[in-house]
Amino acid sequence: MKHLHPVVAIVILLVTVLAACAPREAAPATSPQSVAVPVKPARTGWEADWESVVAAARKEGVLSIYDQWGPQARIELNKAFKDKFGIDIEFTSVGKSSELVPKLDRERRAGLYLADVLGAGIVTILTEMKPAGILAPIESMLILPDAKDTRNWTGGRIFVDAGKLAVGLSSDFNSYVGRNTELVKDGEIKSYYDFLEPKWKGKIVLADPTVTGSGNGWVFTMAGLLGVDKTKDYLRQFVKQDPAIVRDLRLQVEGLARGKYALYAGVHAPTMNEFKNMGAPVDKLRVKEGGSGSAGSGSIAMPAGQLPHPNAARVFINWLLTKEGQTVFSKGYLRPSARLDVSTAGFEDSVPLAGEKVVVEDEDGIKLKGELLPVAREIFAPLMK
Repeated sequence: MKHLHPVVAIVILLVTVLAACAPREAAPATSPQSVAVPVKPARTGWEADWESVVAAARKEGVLSIYDQWGPQARIELNKAFKDKFGIDIEFTSVGKSSELVPKLDRERRAGLYLADVLGAGIVTILTEMKPAGILAPIESMLILPDAKDTRNWTGGRIFVDAGKLAVGLSSDFNSYVGRNTELVKDGEIKSYYDFLEPKWKGKIVLADPTVTGSGNGWVFTMAGLLGVDKTKDYLRQFVKQDPAIVRDLRLQVEGLARGKYALYAGVHAPTMNEFKNMGAPVDKLRVKEGGSGSAGSGSIAMPAGQLPHPNAARVFINWLLTKEGQTVFSKGYLRPSARLDVSTAGFEDSVPLAGEKVVVEDEDGIKLKGELLPVAREIFAPLMK
């Protein structure tokens, strides 16, 4: 190798020394702030829809329900819904389902749309509200998979009708008859026909069977168990017992509890259960003929047209149909839920026993209830004066 020129050698030496002495670039410091955090994937599908609707509902802040579910149901539902979503429920109590249709009609004629949700009797919903065209389908409002799964519901169906306008939230087995436990001994009443014994004349309170409600439910149940013709014959004999026909639900049970009446036909189960839980001497009866499985007033529908709080209504409907929502509703409404996975503890008197005959309340059965109303009006006309 040739020797380098002294000057060149000195330059190379200086460059090498300077490069070795130059400070190296510091490696980036690792700190908690710079540690990579996994990015939560954006919600898609039903989850995204649900989050969007809930956010909009919280901005609305309130929900309006016209109902006849009773005070305890209102308290339980409002508390649970407010705790979970921060939304208040404003309830408007309706004494009878039959009073709800003219109320809605008056409001709409005035251009008022005040209700988001309707909690009413299933018969009124399908025989009066549906023909009046004041209901909207519910199915399109459902988002949550748990609310849409039909396997969770009695009979494998969520909706009572083909148009999917109504949901029967409760599934209450009921013979629609009851007694004052201090005036009527255990086992003394075993059949509907025992009500026809002379000793009970003038001692029976009857929920008005000429309008939709529990009195009409009693007539329908007998028609399903005995047949329409035998039921007509029975009612003609029953009229001779001079039953006191009362429309007010609380007055029916109060009269029974105070001993004014010994027997009760057309039992409104939630009101009866409320009094029973307070220690009143009242109880439902099982009869050998059987009973019917009914949602009664524990049903829900949506008014058609403009809703004052559409997002809150949608959140409520979805939540109410989940196991959580149905557990709250069942506890407050004092009846067993139509959802199969909700506990029936405490409602043993409202579920059928093995081998007990049950008339299922479906859309065809509800149509029959409507057809029986004029029959009851004709038979009970002498007592309605």
